[in-house]
Amino acid sequence: MGFPAERIVRTDEEDVITRLAEHFGVTRDELIHVIKMAVGARRNTTADNLRTAPGWYSHDAGTQGLRLIFRAKGWDALYENGVEGVFNPKTGMKIIFQNVYRAADVKNDPRAISEKGTASIDLIAGAQPDLFIKKPATSLSTENRGEAWYLCVSCDEHIGVCAELSRPLRLLNKQFADFHERIFIVKKGELENVSLDNDLDMPQQDYDIQISRK
Repeated sequence: MGFPAERIVRTDEEDVITRLAEHFGVTRDELIHVIKMAVGARRNTTADNLRTAPGWYSHDAGTQGLRLIFRAKGWDALYENGVEGVFNPKTGMKIIFQNVYRAADVKNDPRAISEKGTASIDLIAGAQPDLFIKKPATSLSTENRGEAWYLCVSCDEHIGVCAELSRPLRLLNKQFADFHERIFIVKKGELENVSLDNDLDMPQQDYDIQISRK
């Protein structure tokens, strides 16, 4: 099918830190703060919430965290056919938050808790035009689609919190089917404390965020 043979899995901390800085302009600590926001929102729900509440609140907080970090770096909020996240207007690169069953596991690829729909299929397929329909280099649809990355976070009762920033190759049967690259942000046992880092030099917000309390 013409897929690239190389699959990159980055697990070494120094390699991860370097890759994040060079390719995304972000630090590991900044992404960990986003992960903590998502996990904290999930754990703030109770048995009296809707059954879908943990995933919804986690996804909302994770997306909010991504925007808090990346909008301060010149990125924009992404709204594309119901898919939300952030995108770099210069490169077209996109990052979307995703709750998964397992992350940062070399033996298993991330599997989305909620099945992916047509909009996600189109977004991922459009991010790799060389694998599908070859278009002229001057085509805006080719130049500006950019790479599609997912911040995959799992919060397992037994394993704990794990997370990776990864670029899926494609979707098959409404699930991720293999990856170009996986960058392990939090591995098993590395994040016992999910309290937010008050001393982390976070970007200042230049837009209003409405916070609703229970």
